[in-house]
Amino acid sequence: MTRKSELCSWLYRVAPVLAAALAALNLAAPVSAQQAAAIVAGPAKGALVIVGGGGMGQAIRQRFMELAGGERARIVVLPGAGTQDTFPPDWSGLRMWRDLGAAEVTVLHTRDPKVADTEEFVEPLRNATAVWIPGGRQWKLTIAYNGTRTLRELHAVLERGGVIGGSSAGASVQSSYMVRGAEEGNDVMMAPGHEEGFGFLRGAAVDQHILARGRQNDLGEVIVAHPELLGIGIDEGTAIVVQGNRAEVIGTSYVAFHNTKDAADMPYYFLKAGDAFDLAQRVTVKGTTMPPEAGDQRMILATLNRFFEGMSERDTTAVRRTLHTDARVFVAQEAGQRSRVESVSIEDFLKQLGASEAAFERRIEQPEIRVDGNLASVWAASKVYEGTRVANCGTDSYQLARSGQGGWRILQLAYTREDDCGLD
Repeated sequence: MTRKSELCSWLYRVAPVLAAALAALNLAAPVSAQQAAAIVAGPAKGALVIVGGGGMGQAIRQRFMELAGGERARIVVLPGAGTQDTFPPDWSGLRMWRDLGAAEVTVLHTRDPKVADTEEFVEPLRNATAVWIPGGRQWKLTIAYNGTRTLRELHAVLERGGVIGGSSAGASVQSSYMVRGAEEGNDVMMAPGHEEGFGFLRGAAVDQHILARGRQNDLGEVIVAHPELLGIGIDEGTAIVVQGNRAEVIGTSYVAFHNTKDAADMPYYFLKAGDAFDLAQRVTVKGTTMPPEAGDQRMILATLNRFFEGMSERDTTAVRRTLHTDARVFVAQEAGQRSRVESVSIEDFLKQLGASEAAFERRIEQPEIRVDGNLASVWAASKVYEGTRVANCGTDSYQLARSGQGGWRILQLAYTREDDCGLD
């Protein structure tokens, strides 16, 4: 645990005691404004898809498209968090939604609030069924759009039942309190002058990349400074879908909920795909909460899940993000009476994956995880599915190393392969 994490943990523990002492001495600040801000709520109509960054799996993309109207979807993309200022017709940020069959995909971009406040600029939003906000630096979005017609029209998309989604910076900007808004760097959690988000999700602060970058404790200092807020930390490849006061977790990893009413003495807990959280009551309504002590195990499983997701989609870029730069792959197979172990370089492994046309999904069962400092190992039974059929099975052994950003990367993968799994 880092010194910063230890400080956040200590502040979490003492904050209720300090608040009680202030109240007893009648020194606490007036609570009327806090009580108003403490109401956590999603949009009354429409939906939010808030993604923690990294590669988005099919489940997230398809859910956004369904909420956008499927083949009738008219999507406006707001890429202002990035560095680019010109967008060609074949810009990759549009291709994803076009490939999924959207009827219309449009870029809307300016860095000038005066332009963002004009009737001409906001015209594409008036017919939009959906808005997508890619990653980058979220303060660029709020400087351009807060207080303008553009922000009002974004809220109007929700009011007529549309969906707004975003990843990374496009996730944090959706809440009323915006974290990591400092122009000097994204390691600053609270930046005066850059703390007001778009407010689609009220009474909350949203962080991203939490397990991939070891950020799961970082919302602690925000909650101590703003105890009225609900904190939501979302990992890569994972999202919450907010409709009304319900937040459903989808994707391959975990979401951390801070400052809940059902956390007992835990500062936060994790939920996984399929779980649901009541924003207004601040309690889990579906699923089993996982304590922060399981953080390293959650991070390790999140890395493996992103690895499996990338493999099943043959997304070599997403797979590479889960791998250490010096990673190796070993395959052990029986060849007649002899055992054979094949060593494969990562470049060859990724080349084979990218060239493959087979649709498959790798799953592990009951993983045994051991962690010692910056090294970890995972031992698990595995099955490879082609549709519903088990194509092969065996045992996977993973060696992982903690990365410089605090997450975990796969250093070595060794697995056995058995084509006859005794299931036919």
